[in-house]
Amino acid sequence: MAAAAAAADWTNLHKDHLTRIFLLLACITDRIKFSTLCKHWRSVALHNPSPLPWLLMPSTTVTSCYRIFGGFSNPRPSLADHPRGARFCGSFQGGWFVVALEQIRGHALLNLRSGERVQLPDRVRIRERFSMNKGDVHLKNYTRKCPVFIRAATMSAAPPAGDGAGTCVVAALTNGQTNIAFWRPGMDCWATTKTELRGDAEDLAFHDGWFYAITPREELFRYKVSNRANGAIKVRGHEKTMCESWKAPLVSGEIVSRYLLPSASGKDLLMVKRYVHPARGTWRFQVFALQQQEGGPAFCRRFYRMWGQVLFVGRGCSKAFDTGNRQAGCIFFLDDVCPRGGAMSVLQQKQYLCTDTGSFSCLPRHPDEISRCLPQGMASESSPWIWYLQ
Repeated sequence: MAAAAAAADWTNLHKDHLTRIFLLLACITDRIKFSTLCKHWRSVALHNPSPLPWLLMPSTTVTSCYRIFGGFSNPRPSLADHPRGARFCGSFQGGWFVVALEQIRGHALLNLRSGERVQLPDRVRIRERFSMNKGDVHLKNYTRKCPVFIRAATMSAAPPAGDGAGTCVVAALTNGQTNIAFWRPGMDCWATTKTELRGDAEDLAFHDGWFYAITPREELFRYKVSNRANGAIKVRGHEKTMCESWKAPLVSGEIVSRYLLPSASGKDLLMVKRYVHPARGTWRFQVFALQQQEGGPAFCRRFYRMWGQVLFVGRGCSKAFDTGNRQAGCIFFLDDVCPRGGAMSVLQQKQYLCTDTGSFSCLPRHPDEISRCLPQGMASESSPWIWYLQ
């Protein structure tokens, strides 16, 4: 019996064999179970990180990283370039971030993994028309450059190595003379387009060749960016209104916030609605798939079944992952809802709270749907927390 028990004991299996087994597990849930079996197996799992993002906690002093299902354990992701005091506005796969190095200026693309940095302009070029004479209908086009202040940003692709532009386009929700702006490598100014998008847009995402932005009224705007022969870009904007009317919050003082992201398969564009109770904080979520109606410009929405997916939501940094099974999904969220001043107040904050974080189970087994499984730290002086997408 003792010999049989020893033969069945896998807890001390050589780490090389365990590593091969671990890397063959495509299901995230199975990898989590693997890491909880014993200390030896957990060590192997920690040295073979999953594709799940890290939680980046910027500060003016020390920037920390927290690993989902791993905590503050080593190994941690590389922080080759650590700009203390920068405000993080968005993130992209491969360790890329859009940052404001001086809070409202000094914008750049920053790769924390490699240390690569691409400077972004601090001005946007706006085209206007004016009449030469009061009684004359002759109009003339002219351009002027205005400061741009980025609230949130996303990218279509990572910036290419060298001097080429590639397929990288950065889109940003801004404040100032325009509410949305676009940039590609090689441009000396941001570009914009005529649009009815207001300055309170909550989030934006890139999906199926289009940039999308969502407002508190659940108006969906989308923009198509194409290259011009002279190295500039052309932006076409289209307003898409939800077919369902906007509904007031169910609780007095409740805040409803929205995020946009592609589904894990890339097939659907998702809108995540987050409900923040005035006393309890975040207490529930709803997930919708946005679909364009046939023969019309409007988008409709339907409840999205969260089977086999894990969503990480944040301004300009949301990402969906396939867990590899058909179990109920969950949503990890950060403390990035501005209770005062709406979305625009992010540029006016002196402290960024880091307490209303956690996860939401889409099919909860317990009355409390929210799990406070993420760290709750002191307020950051420079930036809200953000997902580090590997």
